[in-house]
Amino acid sequence: MNGVDCAKQLARMPLVHPPPTVLMLTAFSRDEMARGLAAERLTVAATLTKPVTPSTLLDASLQAIGQPRQHVLRGELREEALQSNRAVLAGAHVLLVEDNPFNQELARDLLGRAQIVVRVANNGREAIDMLARERFDAVLMDCQMPVLDGYAATRELRGRPEWRDLPVIAMTANAMVGDREKVLAAGMNDHIAKPINVAEMFTTLARWVRPKVAAVSSGFPGIESAAALAGVMGDEQLYRRLLFMFRDREASFAARFRAARAAHDMLTATRAAHDLKSVSGTLGAKAVREAAEALEHACANGAASADVDALFAAVVEQLDPVIAGLRSLEAGSAETRAVH
Repeated sequence: MNGVDCAKQLARMPLVHPPPTVLMLTAFSRDEMARGLAAERLTVAATLTKPVTPSTLLDASLQAIGQPRQHVLRGELREEALQSNRAVLAGAHVLLVEDNPFNQELARDLLGRAQIVVRVANNGREAIDMLARERFDAVLMDCQMPVLDGYAATRELRGRPEWRDLPVIAMTANAMVGDREKVLAAGMNDHIAKPINVAEMFTTLARWVRPKVAAVSSGFPGIESAAALAGVMGDEQLYRRLLFMFRDREASFAARFRAARAAHDMLTATRAAHDLKSVSGTLGAKAVREAAEALEHACANGAASADVDALFAAVVEQLDPVIAGLRSLEAGSAETRAVH
């Protein structure tokens, strides 16, 4: 008895509560089976075409009992994992060692979108020189390059104590059985195959890379530097300059706001609160931003003078410790200039 005949027999059976769920297994295409069932005015919960795999069997079974199809769930999980890995890597500094301009552009774009700061070396010798001048959280190392290939470059950098723990991840178009063993033997931590699979690349990077942002992520009261650093692509020098600018300008916020109110210039007062809200949010001073936003709203909507006074006092209460903490930047910058 074929599947359609069986379905017809089930359809003629006395009603059963709940009615049986029918999953149709067929070697025909789904369209052919659908036409056959429609001709007999039969309905099945799902169809499963041969050859059957565990994945298609699970998908069809879930569909038959009214659950979301598994491939949708897997897709959602993959996207969630990708976004999680990208978030972990935000602000990381990665040295891409690659001689092919096409691959350079592709990797730089993919990594840049994840707020990873990317520098490029065209061969292993350039990579060694750049590592001596700059700090990196990881190296993406092509294996086949002129001048000095990835294997030789990795062996050389592993000979230096300061780079022994630096994550080095191979990128190679080879897919031979022994390739992974070869890159590990050279001192690399892991392997990414070309052409690049985006999810695989971020999964591998997230396994090894932890951005080092401690230099500017602690010691400043009222500032959440890690999130702010990610917003400026992990550029610590840029972030430090912005902190300088914030400190030097907003130290006078209270005086400027009082002067504007004394002159009954609420437009200028509102603008001062708006500017403080904007820049404090960029730099991770969350409490200052929230207080400034409330003050801006009150000024813009003609709130009572007493309410504006209270909100202004709240801003000053949050802002003063931030400015005081940022005054330590001056000493730090002087030390940096002395070293360099």
